[in-house]
Amino acid sequence: MPAAGADLSPLFSRERLNQMSIQPLFPDLASPTLALGWGQIDKLYTTPDPEEWLDIEHAAAARQQEFIAGRNLAKVLAHSLGLPNISLRRGDDRSPRWPTDRCGSLTHCSTVCAAVVSTTEVIESVGIDLESVGRVETKLWPTLFTARERDYLGQLEPEKANVEATVFFSAKESFYKCQYPLTQSWVGFQDVELERSDDKVLRISPTNGDKQRWHVPPIHVAPVDEQHVATLILLYR
Repeated sequence: MPAAGADLSPLFSRERLNQMSIQPLFPDLASPTLALGWGQIDKLYTTPDPEEWLDIEHAAAARQQEFIAGRNLAKVLAHSLGLPNISLRRGDDRSPRWPTDRCGSLTHCSTVCAAVVSTTEVIESVGIDLESVGRVETKLWPTLFTARERDYLGQLEPEKANVEATVFFSAKESFYKCQYPLTQSWVGFQDVELERSDDKVLRISPTNGDKQRWHVPPIHVAPVDEQHVATLILLYR
């Protein structure tokens, strides 16, 4: 357990940042008010923030490591935007409680994590998701995808379908994370439907009810490495 009042300023030292090896993610979207990145969990792990440790002190070791790594990544991204270092506690719904001067989103797989942080004067909400390619098996398609989505996936070559199913699942996760802070509502996998705009962008629409403003933004898609893909949705003000 970290000592109370632990000094976390070394997190932002040049030496520590080099060790973290944070990689750019969706670099074309980055701006002075929006920062994105990903990295290896073992390289992002460091001494926990004492306040954040309260949320995970009884969790399994692997969960503690991914939690701390994600928070460290978010703090580095916030620091790059000139935002102060503030503890990122977990809410009762288990989602991060972002300070009022920023919005953000975190995601992780077993070995890597990614994050997006933005100042709130430009962006109202964000959602990011990272998935391991091959996680979404064909037997899961009826639960995760609409009939139209399954028809599209079924027309692809198996290897392409494997990647595309992962992308579609990830996109729905990103959408959920973006809309939840605004609606506080659950959205099921069958409640929205995706279609391709091009090789870097998906569009989403509701299958029930009226289209809302959080259905309008594109969902961006990018490879992270050979084993992972990421999706991102940005709801601008």
